[in-house]
Amino acid sequence: MRQFDHLLRQGLMDANLAQYESVLRQTGEEPDFSPRYRRARLRLLSAPWEKRRAVPRLSRGLAALIAALLLATAAAAVSAPLWIAYFGGLDQRQKELVDRMEIGGEAAETREAAPESRLPPPVEHNGVTITPLRLLGAKNRLYLILEIRAPEGTVFSPEDRYDLFDGMRVPEERRTETLGRSGGFTVLEAGTREPNILVGVAETTTSFDIGGCSYVVRALYRKTPDGERETVFGGWDSETGPTDSWEFPIPEDLNGDRALELPVEGLSMTDGEKTMTLLSMSVSPLGVWWKYRLEGSDPWPQVRVALRMKDGSEVGAAPGQLTMGDMGSGCTAAVDFEKPVDLSQAEVLLWGDVEIPLASQGDSKGRTL
Repeated sequence: MRQFDHLLRQGLMDANLAQYESVLRQTGEEPDFSPRYRRARLRLLSAPWEKRRAVPRLSRGLAALIAALLLATAAAAVSAPLWIAYFGGLDQRQKELVDRMEIGGEAAETREAAPESRLPPPVEHNGVTITPLRLLGAKNRLYLILEIRAPEGTVFSPEDRYDLFDGMRVPEERRTETLGRSGGFTVLEAGTREPNILVGVAETTTSFDIGGCSYVVRALYRKTPDGERETVFGGWDSETGPTDSWEFPIPEDLNGDRALELPVEGLSMTDGEKTMTLLSMSVSPLGVWWKYRLEGSDPWPQVRVALRMKDGSEVGAAPGQLTMGDMGSGCTAAVDFEKPVDLSQAEVLLWGDVEIPLASQGDSKGRTL
């Protein structure tokens, strides 16, 4: 029955995308679904049989027929990878960007340098196996799709909320300045294929370059609809801190040709009683990172960041901004885009009231970012 549930879920996802793809294409822009709608859709697709009443059991013949029809629909429809579910839809160019940037995806099999070996291997500890399925990242932004297999007897439910206690381990030689990070965990599948398997996206934003660091999982917590909170796995010592860890090395060449270093040194902006002077800046399809010298009373100013596209539209960064450092050694700040952005269609980066042109650049193979 679990196999049929999996086939049904995949068929529903593909059929849903196929049914509305032409309508969405006619709108000329990407719809902005609410977070509430996205969560409800993911719950439905993760467990289509949840809350069912007394329903007659399907005969084997009928179940096989329905499964065959769903597989045929899936084959005819546009594929619906986990990234589409996570980002809430991607247009064709965004799909191509993700296919080219991700580590561990189907497109990676055709690349030259055996990139599948760059995906961190599974880690087993205390009966819990965590397997990275996909990795998408550049500079200070990381998305990691994880499959978490808990011990037999563990039951994951889409009705519960899960919090992943994680972090980044930075090489000792790079711990020369104030480091910061923020992150989150979004569940995509909870007990769909097997009761003890959870699939989700761990996202991380840092004030430093992630390449060559390690992503570390410490524990997983569950909060039920009744408000109860429990530890699924992982431990904590009151004196030494976390007692368990699952560690995944991030490739040193994570940026590859995806992060553009912009010639911004010396550009400044004055806002009220503070002046910010740029030291360096990089932009990738996932976000923007910059370092600056600050003069003024506000130690961590917030700056609006956006891309002006060739068609005149603007793509603004997500509201959250991670700012670290001090006025002595220089501050760093980072913002993220809600979805991957096609930089080949961007002309100007807007940093507050400063306009920074994006020169037409390509990678070493002549491809456009």
